[in-house]
Amino acid sequence: MNQVIETILTRRAVRKYEKTPVPRELLEQIVDCGRYAPSALGLQTWHFTVVTDRKMLDRISAANAKLALADPHTPPVLREEAESGRFDNFRGAPCAVLMSGEPGRQFADVDCANAVENMALAAESLGLNTCYLASFVFCLLGEQGAQLRKDLGIPEGYTPNLALAIGYGADAPTPAPRREGCVNWVE
Repeated sequence: MNQVIETILTRRAVRKYEKTPVPRELLEQIVDCGRYAPSALGLQTWHFTVVTDRKMLDRISAANAKLALADPHTPPVLREEAESGRFDNFRGAPCAVLMSGEPGRQFADVDCANAVENMALAAESLGLNTCYLASFVFCLLGEQGAQLRKDLGIPEGYTPNLALAIGYGADAPTPAPRREGCVNWVE
């Protein structure tokens, strides 16, 4: 089987990581693959924030745990994690790439999604594991998130929308189940 197709078909989200840092050279390759993702009209309406400071990832998770506890609609499993202090948006990964979209640009969120997928596949091909995330954004939105966005170096007005946790998986992911029944052909 073609190596690219095999990587696409076997990549799985990993939700538990070793503490081993990811070498900067590998992160640079991964981010470059994200920068080469397709974007609407070639505008590249994104900003990449590479966070290798685990304390910053913990700070984001703590802010989101606080929001989860304040929201009566938080699912019980998340509430339990927040109450116990185990809440971690990044699943223990030693680093993450946060994606932010340019303000007022149509399809910026789609452009960011394309970049994250490219990075996930690149990471997998380099022997790393990833988890595609969106739940981290709540503490970064609006006025409540202004200081965190500033501390992260996210450009003024850009909207954080996706992230990719990256690291060495602590557990081997289970194979993907066969995907059927979601395609029709018009010929």
